[in-house]
Amino acid sequence: MVAELEAQMSKFILEAVAQAMEEFKTSSKMKDLNITFSQKAFIKGFELYEGRIVQRFFELDLGFLEEEEIDEEVGPSSIRADPSSIAAPPKVEDLE
Repeated sequence: MVAELEAQMSKFILEAVAQAMEEFKTSSKMKDLNITFSQKAFIKGFELYEGRIVQRFFELDLGFLEEEEIDEEVGPSSIRADPSSIAAPPKVEDLE
């Protein structure tokens, strides 16, 4: 009897955790975390690439790549796109 209750409790806990994870994956908080991570990864990749270009082409003036100082931090956009209003491109067979 006790073993059955423990098994049921474990099952309920696992289901609750799985449901919470699925809800979090679709939440705006998760989307914001993904956007923030993507922005940081892009910037880091750009900085690495820029460093390689400077090393390889040191004679070039790359001053135009410098950003202007911005006083406020830019965060994830709150604008949501509705992809259902976008028409699918024609199939290759239809173009022939």
